[in-house]
This record gives sequence, C-alpha cells and structure tokens, in this order.
Amino acid sequence: MVSPLVTLEQDGRLDSWKEIAAFLRRGVRTVQRWEATEGLPVHRHQHAKLGSVYALKSEVAAWWESRQARRRAAPARLRPIGRPAATGERRSRLLVLPFANLSGDAKQDYLSDGLTEEMINRLARLAPAHLGVIARTTALSYKSGAKPADQIAAELDLDYILEGSVRASGDQIRVSAQLVDAREHTHLWAENYDRSLSDVLEVQASLAAAIAREVRLAITPESRAAPGHPPGRVDPEAYQAFLMGRYLFNKMTPASLAQSLVWFERAVAKDSSLVLAHAGIAQAYGLLATVPFDALPPREAMPKAAAAARNALSLDPSLPEAHAALGLVLHHYEWKWDEAERSYQRALELNPDYSAALLRYAWLLLARGRAADALARISRAQQIAEELDPHLLVAIRATRAAALYYARNFDAAIAECRAALALDRNDLLLHYILGCAQLRKGALRAGLTTFMEAKSAGRDVPLVAAGVGIAQAIAGRKKHAVVILERLEEQRKQRYIPAIYIGILCAALRDYDRAFKWLDRAFDERADGLVLLNADPMVDGMRNEPRFQVFIRRLGLA
Repeated sequence: MVSPLVTLEQDGRLDSWKEIAAFLRRGVRTVQRWEATEGLPVHRHQHAKLGSVYALKSEVAAWWESRQARRRAAPARLRPIGRPAATGERRSRLLVLPFANLSGDAKQDYLSDGLTEEMINRLARLAPAHLGVIARTTALSYKSGAKPADQIAAELDLDYILEGSVRASGDQIRVSAQLVDAREHTHLWAENYDRSLSDVLEVQASLAAAIAREVRLAITPESRAAPGHPPGRVDPEAYQAFLMGRYLFNKMTPASLAQSLVWFERAVAKDSSLVLAHAGIAQAYGLLATVPFDALPPREAMPKAAAAARNALSLDPSLPEAHAALGLVLHHYEWKWDEAERSYQRALELNPDYSAALLRYAWLLLARGRAADALARISRAQQIAEELDPHLLVAIRATRAAALYYARNFDAAIAECRAALALDRNDLLLHYILGCAQLRKGALRAGLTTFMEAKSAGRDVPLVAAGVGIAQAIAGRKKHAVVILERLEEQRKQRYIPAIYIGILCAALRDYDRAFKWLDRAFDERADGLVLLNADPMVDGMRNEPRFQVFIRRLGLA
C-alpha cells in the first residue's frame, strides 16, 4: 500500500487530534487508539489547556512507514487460534457491507439484509479473540452506497471488507461475494453461489470458510456448525419467513416487533428446528413487555418469551441470543436474580462481544445494588462499541447515566445525558433520566422543561406522561399532577400502562397509601420497572416506611 503521507510536507506541526487524524487519513478514535496501543508519537502541551496535544509531521510519517514495514514483513495478520494476544495487539477488523438486492424489488430487501446479518453473526463466531466483525447497526448504516470503500475503511480502521449481492427468484438464490484487503486495496477472493434457497445455510458456511482461509484463520470445530440451525437443509419458506421477521425486528418499534412475531411464528410452524426463529420470538416478546416499549402486559408476553427461549436452547444450547433472551425473562419477570445472572454470563461466554447482553447484565446489577460491577460491564460494552458498533454508544451512555442517577450522583448523570443527547436528541430513556436527575438535584424548572420538551416532541408515551406528572408534583403544582394521575388511571382501562408508573407518581405526590396500592398492582402484573424500585431515588421518601422494606423483600431485593 502506498503511504498516504508521501505527497504531504514532512515537517511542521499538527496541533490537534483532528489534524493528526486528517494527516493519517483516519478517524480521531483510530489515531487515539494507535497512540495508546501502537506508539503513535503524540505530545502534550505543557502550558496549554488540559487535553491539548500536538504531533510532528516528520515523526508521524516515520512511525507510519515503520508500521507499514512491520505489516509487510508479517503477512499472517492473525495469530494461530488459541494463542493469547500480546499487550497492545488488536484484532483484525472486518466489515460485511450490506449485500446489494439485485432483484429490482425493494420488498426483497429483507432477504439481502437478512443474509448480511447472518453473515455478520457467523463470521463473528469464527475466532472472536482474533477477528472483530463490525456489528449490524453500523454495517447497515453504509447501505446507501454513498461512500466509497476506501473512505469506509478509513473511518472504521478496517483490514477487510466483504461485499456482495443477492438475487432471488422463486426458491433459487444467487449470492455473489468478494473479499477485499482494505489496507492493500486488493481483491483477495471472489465467488458466485447458485443454490436452492433451502441450501442457504450451506452458502453461508462456504462463504465463512473461504473468508477464514483468506485471513489465515483456523476454523475451530464449533465454528463449522451453522449458528442457530442443525446441519442440513432448511425449508425455503421457513427461512424466508425468519428473514422477514428479523428484518422487522431490527426496526425496533412496537409495531414492527409485533409484526416480526407473525413471521417468526410462521417460520417455526413451517420448520420447528429453525432455532433462530424461536430465539426471535423470545426476544420480541421480551422487548414488548419491557421499558420503554411497554406494549404488552408482562403476564401475556413473558411466558411466551420464556417458552420460546427454552425451545431455542433445547435445539442449540450454544446460542447466545437464546441465553440472553431467557436471562431477560428471569430478570424482568420471574425475578430469579441468580439464574438471570448466570444466563447473561453464559451468553457472554459464548459471545464476548455481545454488547446488548452486557447492558442487560448491567441493569440487573444496578437492580441488585452492585453499581461498581454494573459500571465495569458498561465500560466493557463501550469498548466493544467503539471498536465494532459505534451506533450502540447512545444506549451505552444512557445506561451509564442511569447508573450514575441510581448512585445519587445527579450532576454526573446530567452531564452524561447531555453528552449522549448531542448524539441523539430523540432518545426517550435519556430524556427520562435527565429529567429525573434534574428533579432530584433540585433543578425543578429544568426537570419540568425536560419532560415537557419530550412530550411536545411527540413522545407522549406513558413513561414520559408519568414523568411530567412527577415533575409537576415535585414542583408543588399538585393540581396539574393529579390531572395527569387521573388521566393515566383512565387510560389504563383502554391500554396497558404499567402500574409502577402510577405508583411512583403517587409517591411524588406523597400519597403513600395510594402509592402502595399501585405498587401491589404492579407486583401482581409483574410490571417491568418494578425491578429497579429499590435503586430509584424517586421513592426515597418512602424508604423509612416499614411497608416499603416488606415490599422490597417480596421482590427478593432486600
């Protein structure tokens, strides 16, 4: 590869991370990592503000040439399987670009997107200690094709890019794929596969094996098996139904999650051995019964989630998604805290890069009062996200903000929320945590404004409505809070609204008798938010009530 520096002036200074990154034609996070792990020569100003850095062009150019020479001298980019990583070494990084849909029918996107995700999942299982595969959310952000491959490679600091296309007709499918060395800008391998759709798992296995050979990986025995399906053929209609279900699931709205269930269940009806469809059912039902969706009563959704997760595990005990889905049920519905923890741990043993499971595990630890352990999992999730899935950073920062809020560190929680909202102004959970932290700090006007802004932005969901009521109550505007309380009670007759929201609103009004009645209802309906009751600063005024301690013991959280 020709050095990106050969046409640039070799003297002079680079006076910020941004200038250093531009000089190397990489992202800021990449060059910061190179400084920490590969000795990129960066200096700190002695008389400037904290965090001010500079680098000399000549030193950076020399470092770059040395790095390239080392890479050329060591063509085997990855260590043999089983050897531990040396300090400072990083995994090779591969991006599966969204497979192009060549059918000419946009309705077939579910097939190309589904195969993209399946390839990501399969390749991520090959050798996670040595090969990092960019996650689905980040990969699909490049679906438009607006950016050239070399720009994408620079942004994500990639070693390899897999790109391809899908064309389906009836029960026949053609998959074309090619692997590109992102450093050398060379094609390593290309292949076309013409198969029956029933052989799509064989196509995926062939692709994964070929790519593993090209990046010099030894495929371990467990990685030879198709993740989520026993060896053999798959019913074409069942697999198409599964892909449609996954396509809808990934949209992550209450309506799309409900629609995904129709397709997952259709897939299972056609082929009961399609374990990923069972896992999809478990995940969709679990999410529909938890914050912030709250679309289905837990007693309606969670038993179905539990049954589907256990069906999946009976077919494939090594499927991390199934362990995480079962952990969700044990955590949020059955309140079996130790078993839930073991399920999350098993999911992470099977897939150490499973950021969503790390975040669920962190929420469990917060519920159990283990804030330090929770923050460790959140930091690990952030490390993974920065490497493989930047799009998950908002959810990670929201979880950290919650951890700080439950620790009564309201200033830090507010700062974390504001930093994350700069990345996504529409995140519901961030608005809720920010508003609550402002209220608990005593910034009543700011807290009320936060909730009112969330409501006016079209997020008048029960969680936000209850937050507005809580803010009104704490601000002393009792009449306004009572109006919201009565409205929520009336709306509960028409749709599911977790009783815990109304109970906490009553607590904010200091109507503790009424609050405990609603908490009892929340207990009976297994309302999701109840798991965090013992950590929530909003109920601090009730903690000296003997009834509160009795209630916490009923939850198993004493």
